[in-house]
Amino acid sequence: MGRDNSSSIDSGNGEKLAYLANQQKRAMQGVFQAKERGGEKQVVNAKKAANLHAAKAKAKKKSKMAKASRKRNK
Repeated sequence: MGRDNSSSIDSGNGEKLAYLANQQKRAMQGVFQAKERGGEKQVVNAKKAANLHAAKAKAKKKSKMAKASRKRNK
């Protein structure tokens, strides 16, 4: 992934965020396309599973950060 030096603003972090967002979007679309063949009910179930997976990952990250914060504040 090359960087364009056409402005004085460093957009490296923005490019990283866009890359991660697109990567997550592609992963979600892949799940939906695989389940799409079975009918509408399976698509809904795939969305629920994807949302549950995302929520679990977010909760895990949040608890890890809270644990680190408690450890730092002792």
